[in-house]
Amino acid sequence: MKARDYMTSDVVTVERVANVADIASILKKHRITGVPVTDKEGRLLGVVTHEELINIFIPHYLTMFDELAFLDDLGAIETQTMAEIEPSLFLAEDVMAGDPVTVGPETSMMKVAALMLNRKLVFVPVVDDDGRLVGVLNRSDISSAFTGAASAASQGE
Repeated sequence: MKARDYMTSDVVTVERVANVADIASILKKHRITGVPVTDKEGRLLGVVTHEELINIFIPHYLTMFDELAFLDDLGAIETQTMAEIEPSLFLAEDVMAGDPVTVGPETSMMKVAALMLNRKLVFVPVVDDDGRLVGVLNRSDISSAFTGAASAASQGE
């Protein structure tokens, strides 16, 4: 079981100058958890997931607390934050996770699954030797690969 056998090849991507409002629309329209950011030659530059988009709006000092129960109401913080942030001014290159974890087309699905679980990734870009994006693998692809293989093994195929 190799990455090339289970990856999605027709990948929705954005360029580094796409604004986050457009990226959010793309994620919603395609019902995906993130998009690779590529250059004009298709080389992977980074990824933008819902997490990167959400991080724009959460004041960094709130992420220092494990428990926010001691705060009764975040309304004032929310009002101030929303008034200060214009999503269309942020670009993919501003918020993307650079240097993402990637795999090659020949990587075993067991290794991909371990990477996704250990690093808590929602998807993994598949790149060729030149760093060009050739596909992506998400958690659904992983579970389909393993359940399909288990089913085939139990049927003696």
